[in-house]
Amino acid sequence: MTLDSHQHPGGDFAAAWSGLLPGAMTHPGPRQNTWDGPMRPGHATSGTSVPIIAVLDTLWATRGFHPNPATGAPGSIPQRAVPSAGACHPVQVHLLCGTGCDVPPGIHAYNAEESTTHRRVEFAPNAEGAIVVFTVLPQRTAAKYHHRALPLLLADTAYALLGVASHAASHGLRSNWLTADPASLAAAVRLPGYARWQQHWPDTGPELALAALAVGTGDVLPELSRWDRAAGPAGYAQPCPQRQPRTLAAVDRWAADPGLRHPELAQDLTPGAGLGAAQLLRRRSLPIQLPVPATEHPARRALDPVWGQSLESFPLPVPAGCDILVLDREGIRARKLHLECAGQDWINSLDGMLLFRTRAIPDPKAMWWAAGAAAHLLYSSLAAGRNHAFRPVAGWTGMRDGYTTLHALGFRAKRSEGNTHAGQ
Repeated sequence: MTLDSHQHPGGDFAAAWSGLLPGAMTHPGPRQNTWDGPMRPGHATSGTSVPIIAVLDTLWATRGFHPNPATGAPGSIPQRAVPSAGACHPVQVHLLCGTGCDVPPGIHAYNAEESTTHRRVEFAPNAEGAIVVFTVLPQRTAAKYHHRALPLLLADTAYALLGVASHAASHGLRSNWLTADPASLAAAVRLPGYARWQQHWPDTGPELALAALAVGTGDVLPELSRWDRAAGPAGYAQPCPQRQPRTLAAVDRWAADPGLRHPELAQDLTPGAGLGAAQLLRRRSLPIQLPVPATEHPARRALDPVWGQSLESFPLPVPAGCDILVLDREGIRARKLHLECAGQDWINSLDGMLLFRTRAIPDPKAMWWAAGAAAHLLYSSLAAGRNHAFRPVAGWTGMRDGYTTLHALGFRAKRSEGNTHAGQ
């Protein structure tokens, strides 16, 4: 059953919480699009007030490779500071750069694998700072998770967006999450809409624009419309037919969902304390482990008020019907929680779990909040040097006590964790 053909009474997005298992892995398409045009292989942080490429490099640059779970040898999946479901890394970055950045003014495509930028458009309004536009390559996640992919695309984008805001703060930069929808974002960054992508650039990976973050742009929020000076896409994406890129029908339908216009009001995401490069580069999702006996793994107290204190500073309003449930190790086992998340027995090895839940039918607004709050908690804990390692947890199905779990964050007190398992 593929993402294209799955039907669910609650629509394509709510189908992710059905009990249907994803099908076999299909081709994930390109890891990213590559662009013809002026390329900037490096960047200079000295003398620039908004080192946005330096921020992106810290989050996305490859810092080694995840080991092959079967052999333990390094595989081909890059390790990055920003987490991603299944290590699919669908999130792409385009930049609207004004003055003061570590790349020239204009519209740039960021190449995470090579830590380079390609300036697709030289035009830039008279403005300072940068607007980071996050797009996704839906095929990468749908190839593995099929009908469960749509919420994961929002979750990956939320972790990327909060990561940029947290690390930018360590450079003294303020960040604001701008209100926008996919169509206006695509127009501002001079990209085609998702459905029309391959009409402009055949045999390239169709991207869906999901969010925009203004970084170092001053006290007045920038207007995306100032960048949409000329109609139509700009630049040239290089074809890669061997990667079998394709457009997904469910994503095409989802692109018009009013819930993707988010947030309702611009939100200041500048954290109280910035997350430095050294702290961020140490972030690795805790590895999957089989459950261990309590005698070998003593329970650690999970109901710590620090979680509530951290989440109080997350600015996105809690949607109606949503809440957070914190479980300690005994609570995870007593609830038989693994039965609610695709039978993932390894969660019984955790010290605790935070469940981000809703009483309503899952929708994008609730998912933005759930994944954003989890990302905020993860990054703020890193910045504070708290003694926990985290792993985002997906694959939730069904309801319990009138709630559907949207997203979860598992944690253990830090100890010798061994190698990190590929994914998330």
